[in-house]
Amino acid sequence: MNDSKAMPMATRRLFLQQSVLALAATIMPPTLLAAVDLPASPESSEHKALQSLNADDYRVLAAVADTIIPSGGAFPTGARDINLVSRIDSYIHPSDEELITGIRGALMFTEHKAPELIGAKAPFTQLDDEQKEQVLHAMNQGSPLTNTIFTALRGLCLFYFYTDEQVWPHFGYDGPLILQAQKAQQAQKTEG
Repeated sequence: MNDSKAMPMATRRLFLQQSVLALAATIMPPTLLAAVDLPASPESSEHKALQSLNADDYRVLAAVADTIIPSGGAFPTGARDINLVSRIDSYIHPSDEELITGIRGALMFTEHKAPELIGAKAPFTQLDDEQKEQVLHAMNQGSPLTNTIFTALRGLCLFYFYTDEQVWPHFGYDGPLILQAQKAQQAQKTEG
């Protein structure tokens, strides 16, 4: 893909695997599948700027991202601090319906079915932080299908988090060499 705003092929492939779509279609009860047609949660100002995800996608993906990359973890910046979900949304082309369906299926499974892996009755977004971690761990350690969903969501979050320039200083990364060279050239022009 030549589009610099395109999702990396490895992450895209995880969401498009037949197992993710099949899992979303076969494990979710018909009433949950019917919920796809329900109106989305009320939109906040953050949600109005979304180009591919809806308010419910945003809410669930934000809960997943905050669990995988919490604020105050290994370093002070977390998923919420850089508005990671909006960043991810900006890289999903609105016309890529197959990818959006795959992501939405993974999020619906995580929200409504994955909590059952730890015996929880509430949706993922209503669990406390410890329970959310337990759910994601159970998905990772579960069947190949639940592991595929977890791996895809984790990969999506980690890729877009660690490629954001805002977080680089927190773990001592100066950026790609080409970017460093460009900054050095700009500094020389400014001085000269």
